[in-house]
Amino acid sequence: MRLNGWQRLGIVASVVWVVAGPSYFHLSREDNDRRIAGDRYQLCINRDWARKGGVEGCNKELRQALAIAHWSCWALLAFIPVALAWVLGWALLFLMKKVRSRPQAGNGQYPQIAHVEYNNEQHAEKNRFPPPWTVENITGGFKVLDANGQALAFVYGQPGDPTIGSSLTVDEARRIACNIAKLPDLLTEKS
Repeated sequence: MRLNGWQRLGIVASVVWVVAGPSYFHLSREDNDRRIAGDRYQLCINRDWARKGGVEGCNKELRQALAIAHWSCWALLAFIPVALAWVLGWALLFLMKKVRSRPQAGNGQYPQIAHVEYNNEQHAEKNRFPPPWTVENITGGFKVLDANGQALAFVYGQPGDPTIGSSLTVDEARRIACNIAKLPDLLTEKS
């Protein structure tokens, strides 16, 4: 099996993390485990100090507890981030392949998709807002309608002095609405 550049980089980063990561970063959990082991050691010594071999047994338990605290913290810090990083990397790779494998319009493997999309676009453009477009008076302005009665634009104007504010006059609103209604005729003349 041949590895690509990302896989080689991932393996190198994983090895470096497993070797150097736990020694560079220090977990407070290990300190807490050491504190607990020290407390147990003090209890053991206070309880078994008079018995023969009691202190030696306490020393042995302390060494075991410290070793478990150190290696469990090291293992958690070394392997959990590496495992999570690899799972995340493979999941992203899977998603990228899934997205790239979707059939695209005009793809040689699926030419019918391009044909269907082209026909849908053509059909939608032809019949979306059929001409003739008309202008209808409404309160305060004008409404532009297509042949099906679909409202396409609303243009409002204010009666009176056009210098007040930045609004259109009723006459300007009517002329703009009429020009919008002429758009289908203009587009068919050019094509």
